[in-house]
Amino acid sequence: MFFARSIGIAVLLACSQQVAAQPEADDAAVLHAQWWTGPLVAPSPAVFAKGVLGMEPYFLDKRGAGAFDNDGALHSSPAGGDQARSFTSLQYGVTQDFSVQVIPSFARSLSDGATGLADLPVRIKYRWFSGGTEVWLPSLTTTIGATLPVGKFDNLRNSSDGFGGGATMAMQQILLQSVFVTWGHANRLRLWGTVSEPLNSVALHGVSSYGTAQGFAGTAVPGSSAELGIADEFAIDQRWVLALDVVQDFAKGPHLRGTGIVGGVSDVAMSGFSVAPAIEFNVSQSLGIIAGAQFTTCGHNWSSTIIPQFAVNMFFN
Repeated sequence: MFFARSIGIAVLLACSQQVAAQPEADDAAVLHAQWWTGPLVAPSPAVFAKGVLGMEPYFLDKRGAGAFDNDGALHSSPAGGDQARSFTSLQYGVTQDFSVQVIPSFARSLSDGATGLADLPVRIKYRWFSGGTEVWLPSLTTTIGATLPVGKFDNLRNSSDGFGGGATMAMQQILLQSVFVTWGHANRLRLWGTVSEPLNSVALHGVSSYGTAQGFAGTAVPGSSAELGIADEFAIDQRWVLALDVVQDFAKGPHLRGTGIVGGVSDVAMSGFSVAPAIEFNVSQSLGIIAGAQFTTCGHNWSSTIIPQFAVNMFFN
């Protein structure tokens, strides 16, 4: 279903781009003049030049709206899992096409006020080619990295106080980005795929972010995950841009082994589908603001969430 939606969107965008290719339109000038912030969920390519620092602080309010069972039916879930999170993407251009990125993050449980660091993603990105001004001439960026286990994950008061997984997670990602003109307006399309897998097991004690209860003692191997997504930004004018992410996530529940009570989902296939509409206001070419929300619309063994969020995107030479 996700692939059908993605192909349909891509075909519509391609058709609209062909309709818009009127002789009198100066597509290059339209695209050169446009300012962007970037959609809410889609990853970003390597920064555009050597020595450029990209900084984007995000603020999220994650609210639970239930949970989907194995058959996809939505049920209410216990209160207490809501969190507020703040993370900042810091990306530096080592060369014109090679960037390094770190994303420090802080979290706060809204049920009891517990705060702490979340796990730390560290990534390197390389842009293999820059693409052109046609929808079928995208740029290509590949990313490899690891998420370092700096967030607390066991010996907790409540499972919602866990802001980490305890394991180092490897990740690989591919991102295609196209810029083109649709009906005289600048348009930017991103397609991406990400996979991640654990590099080690985790020793657990008591209440943990894996859903174990007081008295549990054992180990967990986090499940692997994958994400596929498509995002589009449609410029109303130079400053105002409409954005939409469409995201399909897949994961396997962690493998838990030990003695005690387990309350979480273990060793099962999980999936969730979400959309994230947003609006951007670009103050300048190097400063923009985006606000919107990500909504889970369906899933299997997956939490239903509503995540209002906003971010400020800045570039420094």
